[in-house]
Amino acid sequence: MGVFQTTDGSIRLENVVRKDGTTDTNNVQIVPADPSVDAITTWGPDGEQLCPEPWPSTIAAKPTAPPGIPDLGYNVRGGCSGKMTAQLLTSEISILIQESKRKNPDLRSAAEKSLNDLKALPRTSEAQIIAGIVTILTSKVPADFERDLKSRPAFVKPFLLACKTRSPKFAGSGVVGLQRLVTVNALHRECLADVLEAFSECSTLALDIQLKVLQALPSLLQNYTNALTGDLLLSAYQVCFQLYSSRTAVVSNTAAAALQQLVNLTFEKAALKENSTPFDEASVEVPIGDGTVSISGTSLDAYYSLEDICLLTEGQKAKHLPAASLAQNFGLEVIESILSSHADTVMAHPEQLHILRQRLMPLIIKILSEKSSFSTAVRTMRVLHLVLNRLLFALAAECEIALSLLNHVLDPDAAPTWKRAMCLEVYRSLHTEPALMRSIYAHFDEHEENRNIVRDHLGSLVRLASERPQVIGLGQQSSIPIMQKQSDESSEQAALAAGGLVGSIGASVTSIDINRPGISTQWSLVRTPCVDLLDKSDAPNLPATYIYSLALTCITRFSEGLARFLLPFTVPTESKSKRRQTNAKVVDGNMKPEASEQDKQSFGGRKLPVNPLNLKEHVLYKQISTSAHMVENCWPALLAASSTYLNASMDSEHYHSLIRSFQKFAQIAGLLDLTTPRDAFLTTLGKNAIPAAKTNPKTPQLNGRDPALREDQTDSERETSPAPSDRHQPTDSSAPTVTPRHLLCLRALLNLGIALGPVMKRSWKIILETLLQAEMVISMTLPTGRRQPRQSTGKYIPDTNTEKSEGAEDLGVEITAAETAASRLFESTSELPSEAFLDFVRCVCSLVDVDPPLEQPVGGLLSPNPGGRRHQVKRSVSGMSLDHSTTGQTNSLLIDKLDEVIRSNITRMLQADTSASGWKMILEKLIEMIASGSGKSEVRLKVADAYNSLVVAVAVSQDSLTARQRDDIRGRSLYALRDEISALPSNKATKSSLDCDVEIHRLALDALKSILDHCGDSLDVGWPIVLAIVNSIFEDSSHNEALKREDLPSSYISLPNPKLVRSAFGSLQFICSDFLGSFPRTYLLPLLDTLYYYCVQTSDLNISLTTATFFRNVSDFLQRDREKMMLDFFENGTPSNEELAYWAKGEDEGRAVSAMWVYLLWRLMLLSVDRRVEVRHSALYTLFRIFEACSDQLTTSAIRLCYSTVIVRILKGNVMQYYQVNQLAERPAEDTMEGWNETAVIEVDGTSNLFSQWIDSDKADASMITLCADLVENYTGFLQRRVLSVSDAVFRGMSMLLAEFEDPSTVDMSLVRNTWDLWTHGNPASHADTSKRKSGNQDTLMSYLGCLHQVLRLFGHAVPNEISKPMLRGLKVCIVAPSDSTYGADVDRMTPVQSKVLEAIKSIPINEPSALKNVVEAANDLITLAYKDKPSSSGRSQTYVALSKAAMSLLEACVTTHLTMPHVNLRDLVAKAGEALAVPLRLKYTWKLEGKEPAPWSKATTTGLMILEASLPIIKANPDDEESYAPFWRVVVGFSDGIVSAQCDACSKPREICKDEEFDIEAFSRMQKLLVPALGSSLIPDTVRRKYSESLFENSLIHEPDPDDLAAPGQELLEGLRSTHIGRVCDLPASPRSKMCYLLLDELFSLVAVHDGSSERVRLAQAAAPYLILRTGLTLKAYIMDHPLRGRMPQPWSQKKEMLYILRKLVELDSEPKAIPTAPGITSQHKKHLHRLYGLVMKALKVAWRDEEMLDALRGVLDAVGDDFGI
Repeated sequence: MGVFQTTDGSIRLENVVRKDGTTDTNNVQIVPADPSVDAITTWGPDGEQLCPEPWPSTIAAKPTAPPGIPDLGYNVRGGCSGKMTAQLLTSEISILIQESKRKNPDLRSAAEKSLNDLKALPRTSEAQIIAGIVTILTSKVPADFERDLKSRPAFVKPFLLACKTRSPKFAGSGVVGLQRLVTVNALHRECLADVLEAFSECSTLALDIQLKVLQALPSLLQNYTNALTGDLLLSAYQVCFQLYSSRTAVVSNTAAAALQQLVNLTFEKAALKENSTPFDEASVEVPIGDGTVSISGTSLDAYYSLEDICLLTEGQKAKHLPAASLAQNFGLEVIESILSSHADTVMAHPEQLHILRQRLMPLIIKILSEKSSFSTAVRTMRVLHLVLNRLLFALAAECEIALSLLNHVLDPDAAPTWKRAMCLEVYRSLHTEPALMRSIYAHFDEHEENRNIVRDHLGSLVRLASERPQVIGLGQQSSIPIMQKQSDESSEQAALAAGGLVGSIGASVTSIDINRPGISTQWSLVRTPCVDLLDKSDAPNLPATYIYSLALTCITRFSEGLARFLLPFTVPTESKSKRRQTNAKVVDGNMKPEASEQDKQSFGGRKLPVNPLNLKEHVLYKQISTSAHMVENCWPALLAASSTYLNASMDSEHYHSLIRSFQKFAQIAGLLDLTTPRDAFLTTLGKNAIPAAKTNPKTPQLNGRDPALREDQTDSERETSPAPSDRHQPTDSSAPTVTPRHLLCLRALLNLGIALGPVMKRSWKIILETLLQAEMVISMTLPTGRRQPRQSTGKYIPDTNTEKSEGAEDLGVEITAAETAASRLFESTSELPSEAFLDFVRCVCSLVDVDPPLEQPVGGLLSPNPGGRRHQVKRSVSGMSLDHSTTGQTNSLLIDKLDEVIRSNITRMLQADTSASGWKMILEKLIEMIASGSGKSEVRLKVADAYNSLVVAVAVSQDSLTARQRDDIRGRSLYALRDEISALPSNKATKSSLDCDVEIHRLALDALKSILDHCGDSLDVGWPIVLAIVNSIFEDSSHNEALKREDLPSSYISLPNPKLVRSAFGSLQFICSDFLGSFPRTYLLPLLDTLYYYCVQTSDLNISLTTATFFRNVSDFLQRDREKMMLDFFENGTPSNEELAYWAKGEDEGRAVSAMWVYLLWRLMLLSVDRRVEVRHSALYTLFRIFEACSDQLTTSAIRLCYSTVIVRILKGNVMQYYQVNQLAERPAEDTMEGWNETAVIEVDGTSNLFSQWIDSDKADASMITLCADLVENYTGFLQRRVLSVSDAVFRGMSMLLAEFEDPSTVDMSLVRNTWDLWTHGNPASHADTSKRKSGNQDTLMSYLGCLHQVLRLFGHAVPNEISKPMLRGLKVCIVAPSDSTYGADVDRMTPVQSKVLEAIKSIPINEPSALKNVVEAANDLITLAYKDKPSSSGRSQTYVALSKAAMSLLEACVTTHLTMPHVNLRDLVAKAGEALAVPLRLKYTWKLEGKEPAPWSKATTTGLMILEASLPIIKANPDDEESYAPFWRVVVGFSDGIVSAQCDACSKPREICKDEEFDIEAFSRMQKLLVPALGSSLIPDTVRRKYSESLFENSLIHEPDPDDLAAPGQELLEGLRSTHIGRVCDLPASPRSKMCYLLLDELFSLVAVHDGSSERVRLAQAAAPYLILRTGLTLKAYIMDHPLRGRMPQPWSQKKEMLYILRKLVELDSEPKAIPTAPGITSQHKKHLHRLYGLVMKALKVAWRDEEMLDALRGVLDAVGDDFGI
């Protein structure tokens, strides 16, 4: 939106300016014209008030948002109204009236009149004023105030009079009033002449008056534009020129701006249609060259203005304008303004062109030809540029002269540097408009009569580029310029440029020229171009390289301009649907595109680029032709100039720009089919892509050969010596260096190859040679430690372990970019037409140097007269010589590229025509290189890899092909693989050559695997070739016949290299795992032989193992139709392998399949005796799995056939091999023997499983029983080895076999007895453990016991009695056999063997006393086994604790169950049981291995009580003599003693003592009932009763007595009570089993007490009385001896309690009269015990004088004695 203002000039509407300086076109504001007035307010687009600001006090009310503004999105700020204008005018008129009262009455009269008119004008409110302002701004209708003033022309008279006085006092007010009226557009038109005259009068007055005039001029020009014509326009010019001539700079410059505005206004009006003028003026005839033209009005004004300005600029007088002079520079600026803004207007008026032709152009040529000032030259160049850009066609002749002059100025010494720079700046601007350059070329260069402007210009650039080579740093190759003051970044670039790749990437630079000149954006450019330095009067100091930078820019823009115009015409316009149809036709192998279509259509379906010259019907064909002529005629100069800059020193920005333009020019040359410029540019890029060769001293050689390859070396020396590429060579400063710029050129060259591929033809060689040389230089110059490995695609893998030096990252990025471009190049070959693709392939193949096949023997290579040199020195595009030492590397790189091409053209290779697709050409070349035995190994391997990649890719292609086409392609691929293997040379010159052949062979096998992996399931043809390739690894065919011999258990094939086996095995694995369904049946027999060969080969064990499992797959495949299997047609029952092969080849499918199946089993049988244990096991597992899979389908005759043909021979073969190894070898290896044992285990387990299945399917067949008997007989040989693992398998197998006979009646007992005999003589407890794990004999014993279980089951109740004793002996051996247990500790639970033994013992039928005795003895042994000393062992020993507990239960059951068996010595059985049970009782608390509840002693207590409670009544009822009766009771008393006794100090769980005490109390209570009074029998000796009493005495002691109180050995029992000793004051701890003590004490009192007076009771009382007296006496004596020493200390409570309890019991006791002998002189019936203790009681009474309670108790005893005495 523009700027609008009100008529009174008080306010104006303008755009809002943001803070960043930009203009907001969506928002406007009303701003007061008077700067002293502040802004009012702001409204938003929707009428809201955005930023309220203070409202001036001069205005009454704030305005509101005007209607209409919100819809327009304006932001309105209210401003001053017309009131301000009225006030200002009133003020100025008042001043004039005041000043002119006396001096100028006319002025005063006019002023008073105007003042009255002003007062008579109507007034409005402020709100109406603001609304009026907006109305004026939007509708441009004058306001009432301004309209009223304009209707009064006389109102302005006082101001005019004031100006004419030329008095500053009056003129000042007059100019201010006029300025205000002009600003608000309040002047009438008829007053304009007077106003301009007044301004003219005042233009020479004071400065402030001149400034007021200058302020009025813009408003005057804007508000009265249409009126300023003719004389008024001249008057306006006069005012401007008068002010311009002022010596005041401010006034002069401002007037110049006003003058320019007036000129522009003049030409703007001329550009409009002819306007009506207020005065009539006739037309004027003006010249236009050969004629004249009539013009009038605004056109005439423009003509006069232009003519006079040109005259004034030339320094001549103006014809029309009232001007004296005009500065030339300003005149040029005005002309520039006219041409820049109104060139179209000038072009539309021939009279104006005539003026330019006659006046301006000569002036320009004159200024450029002569020595002019810098400021004039700048303005002249700017005007010339506008003429060339806008008026070239109209002023062609003059422009030709000017352009030639510019070309001349560019010549050396033709002009100063700044002038040459301005010329180049003009040309640079011209080059930015390609259309203008084409026009220049078309107008001048294409016409012979005209000058060659463009070509001369390029020639000037060539001369300019080479005039000062030292300034641009011209050298052999481009580099980075460096200045003295450089930043860190430039230092890095300098290091990269200087170091390159010599030694290391970005190596440290020893000496760098810090002042390396060149072109750089840092110092070669200026901030402002010379043509824009309008404020400079003197030429600036330009950089020395500035003009060269401009010349480079001209070159690049010239090329880019041509490319920008021509390249769009090369894009094809074919539709996608048509493209797909064409592509489908080409891919079809049976269809070929027409020749004409091939020329236009690429193979990939994309349209080929169009030659623009063929577009003759195009509307722009003329310009296309002109551009083509420019390329054809200008390329030499452009190439020369570009070549110079390519070797100059410049920064990356300039260099990249140069390369881009160079690439584009070469591209358009190629697309225009201009072969010569295309190849020239390609060659130049190729040379710059490779570092220039440097001179360096040659390495010393012998007769022109490498010293490392001297002739006197042997093969071994030559093989071990490092290869030339691997030997470390010191870094040479003369070696070629690679920089990112070389890689940039290389990338540009590769991109050109992509763009021009279809039209390259033989020129492919340029690109390929350059690419090869670049990669070679990179690989050679990379340091040895950092040389990066190469992938198959030829790309480098970055080394992440080494630190990157300076510049290495940039170089790495460039290398990556170049590699990407190379990959894209080779990928683009897929879209080339067939002929173009063949051209590419021919170029690649022509670069490959192939040695002839090696035919001479090894000695020929070492002969003293070798053949002539086969390699000639080659020279590449870059000029570097390539000798034979680089041939291998070149071939390697070429193969990488060819491989990429192949990968990109797989679809092309599917064509049926192998010649047209390139298949034949490529394979022949690759085969030729593979067959070259003397070639480098790495090259041959790479060739083989590319060959196989092509074959595999073609074979597995998934393109839409018919079945026939697919089969043809796959067959062709398989034949190609066979040809590759066949092409390997038979004569192996060296070991490296042999290794290379092996690797090539391996690659071919891997390729076959890949083919099968992708399409093996659908492969219908080529299976014979597949088998031939798989078997190609077996070179020695003499083994094949040996392998078929039946008498040979196993043969071995030794291969030269295991790699071949692994690679070939992959294909065999696919066949047997995935593709048997599509494998022909006729080749199954050879497939089985192949599997056997791979099993017996010794190169790779894993392959042998895996191959053995493939027999299972083949077996499943053969048995898929089991109905066709028939094994009954073999006549003799055990056919030979020849017979099997004969039947397998027969026509009868059923017999053939059956024969092949048996042949498969026979092959596995042969593998079962292989010397390698792993192979044997794999074959056996496979064999048994095959049998298991079909066991339910085999008939009895088939089973017999398989048994006799396979199984028996397997078992016997193992036994034979074992004994042969054991007997023939003096010291057979343990691993060998163990291997055969492991094999035996597998054979026995597998055979047993098979027979179990067979027996289960047909148990009624007697022949199966016969086979089982024969099998058991064969097992005997395995048991004779006495090896645990084998014995385990045998017994486990026999158990399995016997378990199948569920009904014992169906089994022949002879089989059971034979098994029993085998079990009896084959106890494995003593067998050797030969395994490495040393797992012990537990598993074997379990199997051994399991076999016994089956034998006993089948015997049933008919078990012979004679087998129990040997069976128990064997069972005991199983338990106590010294072998490490593989199970956990048997404390809590029994081991499986122990459990099994107990089960076996329980299963023994007890039919007679001897059997019972044997079982009880066995149980007793098992009970005490845990408490016997066990032999030391290195491993974990068994505790038998859980077994002991279980044996107690067994013992209890046996005894209690058979108590009434006749002829059983029950006392003897119970005594032996008691002896066994007493062992854990005696070890109560001292035996730590108790296990889980109950404890062994507790279990023994319960078991013993149960046995005694059941047996004692029977024993008492059948008394015997004393001799047989006493031992039994001794055992019973000992058992009782075990119950009441306990070593509490040894208890590990003190908290459990109370619980155990309660258990023992209950047990004793039960035991006491059994012993008393039975123990008083006369048949029982007194020693047994005394032993019982002694047990009660010892275990009733609550506190430990003093040792002196006890009788010494040999003394009477009560002798210790009479002794004296020192008492004890320490607290004696009470027994933890105090309850048991009191119980036993009570039992003593009970035994002594009077009962029924029977003899049994008397004997018991007599035995217990001494111990009772001793027990009570010890307590009394301890009190007597200890208590006096305590003083006033009380007696410990436990002792006092015991003392009081005993005293009370003594008083209560009525003893048996016969129990205690009568003392002399004392007569007592039941208190004899008190008489014996009377002395101790009296002593205690003397001691206890302080303890009333104790005194009372003692007195009670005395009272009892007195009562007994009758006192």
